[in-house]
Amino acid sequence: MTKMQNRIFSVDDGKALKAQDYGYINAIHYMAPARLAGVGNLCAGSTISCRKNCLGWESGHAGIVANDADINATRASRIAKARRFMRTRKEYMVDVVRSVELLEKRIAKAGRRARNGRFKRRSKLCIRLNGSTDIPWEGVACVRNGVTYRNIMAAFPHLVFVDYTKIASRLTRDLPANYYLTLSRHEDNEAAVLDAVRAGHNAAVVFAGGLPATWHGLRVIDGDAHDLRHLDPRGVIVGLSPKGRKAQNDTSGFVVRHAITDAIAA
Repeated sequence: MTKMQNRIFSVDDGKALKAQDYGYINAIHYMAPARLAGVGNLCAGSTISCRKNCLGWESGHAGIVANDADINATRASRIAKARRFMRTRKEYMVDVVRSVELLEKRIAKAGRRARNGRFKRRSKLCIRLNGSTDIPWEGVACVRNGVTYRNIMAAFPHLVFVDYTKIASRLTRDLPANYYLTLSRHEDNEAAVLDAVRAGHNAAVVFAGGLPATWHGLRVIDGDAHDLRHLDPRGVIVGLSPKGRKAQNDTSGFVVRHAITDAIAA
């Protein structure tokens, strides 16, 4: 077992904490997005606007910088994790697996206590591997208890994994049954988003000025309530508000500013 470097999962950022009201601990894995770690592209489906507005770099603690090029402690940690993942993946995945096991133990321990601190009793674990990246985790092998698994979802079949992706082809792959993908809209893939939702998948869309009831005739649900995308009904638009200063001011088309709604919704 390796000695873990950096914290692998975050369970205490704003989005993760909302999950506790639904009986879940939401563990989110953040690494430096796209090419920012200098070790290749960790967001193959990203666009210029996507990278400019990335939540994993431009919002929360990562976004607290005086200048865009500054590196604070949060950004440095995410760069370090991205480099470890790309350069020493087998060892890094040992830490990821161990981190999941430790989270399960913490949740079980909290459930046995009358006063259980930060974790609520009878909580379940939901894991988001791509907090700020777009890695096809269904193809990333790992080892657990001496057994090699095709992916971490197979290593923990009793847990729920959720992710957003801008790679539409991932939705039609032979994904693990416990892995729930939501396609993310950007300024260039709206047609693919509409096709995916009409085929029964879900897609996330960032709306400025509040959420519409429908968009292109498709039902919109509030995606800011939590990050537990496996709880969403199928074939819906997951509406999100723009996060961070850049996203709030974006005019590239990444953020929908004039939502197309049905007359009946209006």
